[in-house]
Amino acid sequence: MPALSKAKKKSDFRVLESNEIPFGYEYHYGNLIHKTAQINWSKVELGHGNTVGPFCVIGGEAQHNFYSSVGKVKIGDDNVFHNSVTVSLPTKMSGLTAIGDRCTFMTSAMIHHDCFVEDDVTMSSNVAAAGNVIIMRGANLGMNSAIHQFKVIGSFSMIGMNACVIKGSIATPGRKLAGVPIRDIGSNTIGLSRSKITKPMLELELERFNLFEKLLENRVD
Repeated sequence: MPALSKAKKKSDFRVLESNEIPFGYEYHYGNLIHKTAQINWSKVELGHGNTVGPFCVIGGEAQHNFYSSVGKVKIGDDNVFHNSVTVSLPTKMSGLTAIGDRCTFMTSAMIHHDCFVEDDVTMSSNVAAAGNVIIMRGANLGMNSAIHQFKVIGSFSMIGMNACVIKGSIATPGRKLAGVPIRDIGSNTIGLSRSKITKPMLELELERFNLFEKLLENRVD
């Protein structure tokens, strides 16, 4: 699988704005972790500067009817996991559930087995990414949206709230998509402008998107 992208953009939101430790949190290996969070340390590699909120479960068993958990969860730096976020272990299909840097996961977001989330992604409350989903850098997923397994969410795309990415959906980089199932409603002009994405850069993202789709086509379930 291609390496996690290393964009320099910083998130507009961080839980910590001072050196004060919020109530119920503790520092562990350079990360701020709530006392009620459950982290499977033997199978989770966590970077630095992450905030893990109340009742999160990082590295829980893969939720698959036939395959058991195999491999690890790898998480980069400066991510925020708000309360009750779930990140599951992978299966033999890839052996890795991976999250990059500077992502924000709001309340009850779910990242299931074998998912790959790049840098600067925002998953709003109750977003569910089924197994083997790839979410490319800078994507923004609205509240309650759902993603079918083996789908790719294009970089710098915006998925509307309550939207459903079904098996036949295509979430192209740089687009706004909404509805059940999703339909393309135009360019994500504001998001592209904020991230300073030029047309040549977007063309490169489309090439990566196509590579990811082929990768998932070859992954056996």
